[in-house]
Amino acid sequence: MDLDRLYKIIEITTKEFRKGEAVIEKEADGVKVTEIYAMPHETEVPPELEKVDCHFIVIGVDKKMGEPLKDEIEHILQQYPIPERLAGGPSYIEVGAEIGSQGVALRLFALGKVLDLWDVITPEKLGIKGKEADELAGRGLVMITGFKN
Repeated sequence: MDLDRLYKIIEITTKEFRKGEAVIEKEADGVKVTEIYAMPHETEVPPELEKVDCHFIVIGVDKKMGEPLKDEIEHILQQYPIPERLAGGPSYIEVGAEIGSQGVALRLFALGKVLDLWDVITPEKLGIKGKEADELAGRGLVMITGFKN
């Protein structure tokens, strides 16, 4: 699988946007946690980008830039190390482990959704909201419907 080319395609076709504050402080299991979202807010997504909600963040996808690369993306994904897992609808955690970054996995999920390769499943799409949705997403319930090619 040509990860260098996949990363380049994702870099030129997608951009990350935060959903909330740039810095969030909270306590998790007695430990103070500071989350930093060093990216523009989702309200700053330019109109030429399609917004895809990936629970943690919103991904802006440049469909015009991505469409001419769709065949190449499909060819790269055909080389996925365990194709039946990609076809089965993996989570961002699993894909992130294979390609080296959960953030890039989310961007790939959004790009694939916009190019009609799959859909992105989030807790909200299943009617789950709030703290329970955050917990489930953190455990992997941000996934794709599967890559069938």
